[in-house]
This record gives sequence, structure tokens and C-alpha cells, in this order.
Amino acid sequence: LILGKISKYLCSKIFLKLTQEQSFKVDKNIIVIMENKKSLCITYFLWLFFGWFGVHHFYLGRDMQAFLWWSTLGGFLTLGWIRDLWRIPEYVDDVNEDPLYMDKLNKRMRFRDYPKFNVVRFSGELLVGYFYGFLIRLALPPDIPAIISMVLICVGITVGVHLVGNIGRDEGGFIKPFCATFCCYSILFWLSDSESGNTPNFMYCSLAATVTFNYFRKYKRVYKRHLFCHRIAILLVYMALFSSLWLSFLYFNAEITTEKGEKVKFKDSVIHFFKSPAWLEFSQTLKMIYEEGKKNGWKNLYDEFVKALDPKGEANAYKVLGLSNPSTESEIKKAYKTLVRQWHPDRFHDPEQRIAAQKQFMEVQSAYEILTNKKKSNTLDDADRTNY
Repeated sequence: LILGKISKYLCSKIFLKLTQEQSFKVDKNIIVIMENKKSLCITYFLWLFFGWFGVHHFYLGRDMQAFLWWSTLGGFLTLGWIRDLWRIPEYVDDVNEDPLYMDKLNKRMRFRDYPKFNVVRFSGELLVGYFYGFLIRLALPPDIPAIISMVLICVGITVGVHLVGNIGRDEGGFIKPFCATFCCYSILFWLSDSESGNTPNFMYCSLAATVTFNYFRKYKRVYKRHLFCHRIAILLVYMALFSSLWLSFLYFNAEITTEKGEKVKFKDSVIHFFKSPAWLEFSQTLKMIYEEGKKNGWKNLYDEFVKALDPKGEANAYKVLGLSNPSTESEIKKAYKTLVRQWHPDRFHDPEQRIAAQKQFMEVQSAYEILTNKKKSNTLDDADRTNY
């Protein structure tokens, strides 16, 4: 029943928008084409294919909401994206200043000076504030002073609440929610005795900021419209700041757990990766392909790249047997027999050594099969060419 009502409402809205292609204003016998209206169909198209990134909100001029959708994976793990399914018609009416919508909005504004309480918006402020505060905590270096950490975390919580609270026709200040957040954090810091970094504290602080923001919120009387370049610049700054928090977390605090349970800093593991034999071999391979392309032309670049990837495993097989490419069939058999005797599982009595030897033994057998099959294939090709 609910889905039926939603689909009926959406179909009626789409029909009305399609029948109103352009709006005209008659003034002193002159027909003036008004500013192009936002399309409901285009909005739904952007919502369907790019909704997780908030592109449909940017199209409608709701830049804060677009940034929130981008930074929280579609409005806090796609919840906001799903809700937009039945909210988009109202968003389109808002940006187009539809007469019926504006009449209802004016009546609400005359009835009271502040918007009515919205559970969804309140929950969004609470969750996004918590998420932003927690992200800043992750991004801060371990040796940062406690007072600076406290201020920055409170700023992050308040920014999250402020962004959600100022979506659409609602607006509120920043200072009062920040003061409430800072007081709450200070009390929790004093009560917890140097354990203020616990994540539950952030939720209490976010709740304090959300309640304070909603208490002082009001209607947005003037809907400001900015130039496209200005909007893009502001949005890029927001995205750069948000991305820098994740990069700071990866650099200062991210850790990788090894198979032995040891924790290694992510930045150290990246440095070690670029010094590892795998990366050095890969970089040397790319350099070799590039030099080969400059020397013999770029037409065979794809073939050289595929060859470097070793799809048949021949290069690795030579490496396992300790041979160079090319090697004769007798050299391959000699290396195979030597390694088979060396790694035969029956020679090892320790269980762990036996498992490792069995693994190495199977690799040697696999490498030998790859190279012998290659030799057989080459022999058959030579025979075919001779017969021809």
C-alpha cells in the first residue's frame, strides 16, 4: 500500500513536470523566458546512477547535501540515497520555487518562526556529527596536546551537525552548538580521567551539539544562489579537507596486522613495499617495456606488456628451477631431478618442515610441467613447419 501511494505520487509529479516545459512571464506585452527550471527526470537519472556521490543534489543547488552524500557514502551508508527516492519531487519544487510549494512554505513560516522537529534530520545531525568527530580523532597524531585534540574534535562534531542542520530551508548557527559540545567534552574528559578518547564520548558530545542546534534553529528566509564556478571551488575545498583527514589517518595512525599478529604502521608498510623485490621487479619491467617501445616502436607495446605479465608462467617456472631463459631440455631435467630430491617430503620428519617441503615440491613439479609442455609445443611446431 505504501509503495503504491509513493509510485502514484511520483507519477503525478513527473507528469506535471513534463507538461510544464517552460515558464513564461508577461510584462507590458513582452514575453520573457524565465530561467530554465530544474528537471525532475534529470534529477532522478542523476540520483539513480550518481546518487551515492550526491550529483543530483549538486544539480539542484543543494551543495551541502551533495558534499554530505559524497563524504558519507550516499547519506550515511545509502540511507539518505534511498530516502531521496520520494523526497526528490519536493526538492525540485523548492529549487524551482513552485507556486503551490512556496505558498505552503509561506504559511508554515507565518505560523511559526522555526521549523518543526524532524526525526530524520535530528538523527542525521547526530550520526554525521559523531562520524566527523571520530574521523578527526583518527586523523590526529598520537603526540598532539590534549587541549588541541579536544578543540579539533569538538569542531569536527559541530561541523557535521551544522552541515546537516543547514540543508534546505533550515538554518542555524555554529558558535552555540560548539560551546555545548566543548562543555560536554570537557565534563567527560574530567570524569573519565584521561580516557576522553573513548568513542562513546563523541556520541554524547554530538547529542549535545544536535540538541543545542535544534533549539536555536530557524527558517532560512533568503535562499542564496551562487555562480557555478564559486560552487565548484567551495565544494572542492570541502572535499580536499575531508580527503586530507583520511590521508592523515593513514599516515599517523593506520596499522596493518601481520599473519603473526604483529602490528606495523601503514606508512612503514608502504615504504617497505616500494623497497620490496616484487615492486622493484615490477618497476624494472615497466622501464624495460618503455625502453623497448622507444627502441622498436609503440605498435608492439601490448605484446611486450603481455609478455612481461607472464600469463603462461614460464618466467616464474625458470625462476623456480633456478634456470635462465632459454635453457635446454637436458638442463631443465637436471635441475628438476636435483630439486625433487632436495625437496621430497619424505626427507623431512618435522611436520612444519614437511608441509613447507611439500609445497616447494609441488611448485617444482608444476614448473617442470610448464617448461616441458613448452618444449613439446615448440617441437611440434618445428615438425609441422618441416613437413610443410
